[in-house]
Amino acid sequence: MIGAILGRDSIPRRALLVASGPRPADFDALMTRSAAASDPAPRKSLSSAPAADTAPFDDALATFRKEASMTRQERIRRDVVKAMELTEEAIDAMPPALRKDVEDRIAAEVARRMKVADGGTARTPTPLA
Repeated sequence: MIGAILGRDSIPRRALLVASGPRPADFDALMTRSAAASDPAPRKSLSSAPAADTAPFDDALATFRKEASMTRQERIRRDVVKAMELTEEAIDAMPPALRKDVEDRIAAEVARRMKVADGGTARTPTPLA
């Protein structure tokens, strides 16, 4: 009957045991032995993988953590600087007068985008370049 409801002829053993009533005391042990016996190929443990195989994962995790640790204002500033086709290093290397002008324009655009992100409207977009 369960197979007809699910539209399958074959029902996993776990589903039949769960559907048939209360769990026997050794249910988990039975299922572990049953799964081990029916598993055609042993699964590879992630902890035993060589370090070279985890390098892309580690890089992605580091990128995610860096992004997650940034505040909304920091992310907006990064996006504004990128839209201006600048880098923080290039801004640091600018002469003081030019740097002040660029920092003021960045601050104004960040403030505008923060206002928009908070549900306000930006009446006049600040030119980025």
